[in-house]
Amino acid sequence: MDQERMAVELYLIHTAFLDDEVVFRQKLKQVSEKRREKVLNYKIREDQKRSLAAGLLLEHVIGEKGYSGEQIEIDENGKLYLPDIDNFFFSLSHSGEYAACVICDVPVGVDIQQKRATKANIAKRFFKTEETKYIEKHPYEKRDDLFFRYWTGKESYLKLKGQGILGGLDTFFIDLDEKKIVDEYNDNREIYLKEYRCLEDYYISVACYSKKFATFVKRIYYRL
Repeated sequence: MDQERMAVELYLIHTAFLDDEVVFRQKLKQVSEKRREKVLNYKIREDQKRSLAAGLLLEHVIGEKGYSGEQIEIDENGKLYLPDIDNFFFSLSHSGEYAACVICDVPVGVDIQQKRATKANIAKRFFKTEETKYIEKHPYEKRDDLFFRYWTGKESYLKLKGQGILGGLDTFFIDLDEKKIVDEYNDNREIYLKEYRCLEDYYISVACYSKKFATFVKRIYYRL
């Protein structure tokens, strides 16, 4: 029953503490070997900081549950998971100066996007017709906002399924009013959507098979 479920918990971390080169190198030693390789494969320092912050956040979150980043495996679709551990799922995302991590006891996905100039009409290329019409019926000044709400919602669901963007953004429908995701190819399971606007100029969406979302977002800080 849903009331017995583990709450869907969202964690956030700001990347500013990694601006210092000494701190960056110190913290790099605190993540798994796979994460270090991933961080250093990026050529741009800002990308490295985001990836490292995500890795540190994940270490913190799963560490609270008694797990370690060294236990994490990567499947054929690039999804992270803890082998042989049931009822514990997590997802990572990063954008701008933030990284996000979400956990639950059923599959879950998170996406964070920093607001930026975009062309909301590109929704026609990626979204379902109903979603595009929903955007277009609103004034121009609200369309970018709706675009990012749909985009993060869709990305979060694809992460829940363990698929990237190639999974098809137009193969399912986001109901922003009902806070649900409708996917006829998902065995009629209820898919819930939670949007967070706790950061100025950022959009965060979480997709989950559980609707038991925690009341508070947990922000993790590192003291230098």
